[in-house]
Amino acid sequence: MTTQGLRFTAMAHNVKQRVQVPQVPGAAPRQFAFFNNRNVAGQPRRGARQVVAQARNVNQERGTKQSLKSPKQSRNPKDDRNGPVDEAAGSANSYLFLAALNAAAALPLAVAPHTVADFLFGSAALPHDFLHEPLLRILATGFAGASTAAASLNLAAKRGQLGDSSFQRLNLALLAASAFNTVFFISNAATPGEGSVVSFSAFWVTILALGATVLTAWGGYGKNSQVGLSLKRVGPLPAVKKYQDDLADLPDNNGDLQVTLYSILTVGLVVSGATYLLQPQETLQAFFNNSKGEECVFTWRAIGGGLITLLPAMTYTLREGAKRGKLGESPYKALNIGVFGAGAGHLAILTPILVSGGGGGPLLPALLGLWGVGAAVSGSNLLRSESA
Repeated sequence: MTTQGLRFTAMAHNVKQRVQVPQVPGAAPRQFAFFNNRNVAGQPRRGARQVVAQARNVNQERGTKQSLKSPKQSRNPKDDRNGPVDEAAGSANSYLFLAALNAAAALPLAVAPHTVADFLFGSAALPHDFLHEPLLRILATGFAGASTAAASLNLAAKRGQLGDSSFQRLNLALLAASAFNTVFFISNAATPGEGSVVSFSAFWVTILALGATVLTAWGGYGKNSQVGLSLKRVGPLPAVKKYQDDLADLPDNNGDLQVTLYSILTVGLVVSGATYLLQPQETLQAFFNNSKGEECVFTWRAIGGGLITLLPAMTYTLREGAKRGKLGESPYKALNIGVFGAGAGHLAILTPILVSGGGGGPLLPALLGLWGVGAAVSGSNLLRSESA
C-alpha cells in the first residue's frame, strides 16, 4: 500500500472513533460508522434528520411536562395589545387629562351653582331651592378630590409606581366611582328630556366624561396588574378581593395617631356615603332641616356615590402611606391636597348653615367634625418633605 493510502486509512479510522452523533437527551452516546450501515452499538444507523426529529420530540415532551407542573399561568398575549386606544388608556397623559377635566367641572359648581343647576336640571331647578347652593358646592369638592386623585395617578405613572398595590386600589376606586355614576345617571335619566331630572345636554356631557374616566382607570389598572386589558378577566372579583384585604387590615394601626385618624376618616366616609344613598331624604333633613326637591335628592345621592368609592380609597391610600413613611412623596401629597380641600370646603360651606338662625339639622355638627378631622390630618402632612 502506498504512503498516501496509509494516511487516508489512518484519517478515516480517527474520524470514525472521534466524531459522535448529535446527542439525544437521555440516550447513550453513539459514534458514526462510516463504512457500514450500523453504529457502534450494532443498531441500524439513523440519518441526521431522524436524530434531530427525535431530539425535537423529547424537548416537546419535557416542555409539556414542565407546563403541567407549573400552577401559574402566563398572561394572555392578547391582554397586552398596543393599539392607539390601549396606549392612551392608563398613560400619564390620560390621567393628566382627567385631572384637568374634573377641575374644570368643579370650578363652575363652586362659583356659579345656580347657573349649573339650570344646566343640569333645566326647568326642574326652578324656582331655585335653598339646598342648590350648598349641595352643588359640596359636589364641587368631590370633583376637586377626583382631580387630585387623577393627578396622584399621573405622578405615580411617571414614577413607575402604578403597579404598587396602593395605586392599583386608587385606580379601582376611580373605575368604581365612574362606573357607579354612569349606572346612576342612566337609571335616573333613562329617557333624557321630558320627565327626567337631568337635562338632555347634561346627561350626555356627563356620560362622555365618565366614559373617558372608565377607559383611563381600566387601562391603568389592567396594564399594571395580572388581569391585563381583558374586560372579561378584570370583572368585579379583583376589586372585591382587594377591598376584603383592606377591611381586614383596617384595625392594624401600629399605635400611630395619623394612621388611626386616616382609618377613622375612611370608615366615616363610607358610612356617610351609604346613608346618603340609602336614605337621602332622611339625611338631608338631619343635616339641613330640608329635604325638598327631586333634584336635591339626586345630587345628594351622587355625592354619596363618591363617598363610598373614591374618597375612602384616597384616605386608605394615605393611611398606607403613613404606615410606610411615604407621605412626603408627590403622589401622596396630591391625595392629601384633595382630602384637605374636601374637608376645608365642607367646613366653609356647612359652618355658616350651622351658625345661622336655622342652625341646620341635629347631625350637622357630627358631619362638620368628620370633615374637620380630614382637613386637620391631611393639612398637617402637606409640608412633609420626601425624605421625612
